[in-house]
Amino acid sequence: MNTSKKVAFVMPWHISERGGGAEVQANYLAIELANRGFDVYYICQTNHANKINSFEIINSVNIYWLKPSGRFAWLDQNKYYKPLNAIKPEIVIQRMSSNINYVIGNYCKRNNVIYNWVCTDNLNPYKNFHVKKFKDRFSLKNISLLKYVIFLLNAKVMDYYRNVGMTRINYGFSQNEIQKKGIKSSFGINTYQMITGHPMPLDGFSSKERFSFKTVLWCANFGAHKRPELFIELARRMQHTALNFIMVGGHNNKAYVEHLLIGKPPNLYCTGQLPFEKALSYFDNSSVFINTSSPEGDGFPNTFVQAWLRKTPIITFGFDPDAIIEQNQLGFNVTSLDEAINKMTIILSDYEVYKSISDNAYTYGSKNHSIKIMADNFLKVIENEGIALS
Repeated sequence: MNTSKKVAFVMPWHISERGGGAEVQANYLAIELANRGFDVYYICQTNHANKINSFEIINSVNIYWLKPSGRFAWLDQNKYYKPLNAIKPEIVIQRMSSNINYVIGNYCKRNNVIYNWVCTDNLNPYKNFHVKKFKDRFSLKNISLLKYVIFLLNAKVMDYYRNVGMTRINYGFSQNEIQKKGIKSSFGINTYQMITGHPMPLDGFSSKERFSFKTVLWCANFGAHKRPELFIELARRMQHTALNFIMVGGHNNKAYVEHLLIGKPPNLYCTGQLPFEKALSYFDNSSVFINTSSPEGDGFPNTFVQAWLRKTPIITFGFDPDAIIEQNQLGFNVTSLDEAINKMTIILSDYEVYKSISDNAYTYGSKNHSIKIMADNFLKVIENEGIALS
């Protein structure tokens, strides 16, 4: 497509410095739109003082770096106006939920700019998003009354700005039916499907080679809603097998991680927090991927697609968006450790069973979750809404 239409992504971070699934997907879509001829900008914060208020080009995307916010992010949220006014985008994309919705919504409304918002996790549809996250993480048992009151008020302010901004969205996107229904119920917004996309691996191991690795992978942050303790216990209960268990990820609360890993079994190796590309390399050598995220958490995990595109079956603990894994025979959705052990034993002791699931995973992933398919889907929605792209 030959166009010079300006597109600006507004995000908290760029995946080259920091971030999770939202930053991964925003970056992939930004690069693909740039490759298709769009003039793409990405506005985000940086932890490097020498980069603040500067531009940098990464993979044909113009990155505008901002000073990071403190604990009370709404106090300096107006810093996003400066780059937006300088860039003058015609389309703005935000793949997250925060007080920055307010700034983007104001800018887009004043300047007749299209505001596209993408729901990330299954908490996003709640109007008390920040308050709910706060209460899930803190209580009067772990912080003082004064701090509890101050941080609760901060969360309420964040929700106020976020909810006002949500009223100014032109086009919303969701990743599953739970999000679609929740966003409609809370905000009255009809959403389109947002497909998660990843690059196709340049090469990879055959199903037979993967089957022989006998490596069980877990990859996420160690937040409570990811339930890392389930994977640790799974490894502990399978010490008698020849399986190797690998945990990729970490948490900024080092004491919490140390406590979590007290007495970890010898068949479990923990890498700690890794850069995205390094973390991705562990998928290249895995036999099975385990997901322990709570059903109320993620929207559509990047790790699912990363596994599928590498022919890796998935065992997930109760989290299967729109029943994709079960309906397409991409692995198993289990409800207990006993069931997980049983399914892992079946998969990794019978190659024909493994190959069938492995082949299904690759076929499904490559048909539905490439970056091309993701971008085609997004642009089709925009064009069908009558927005000229060239």
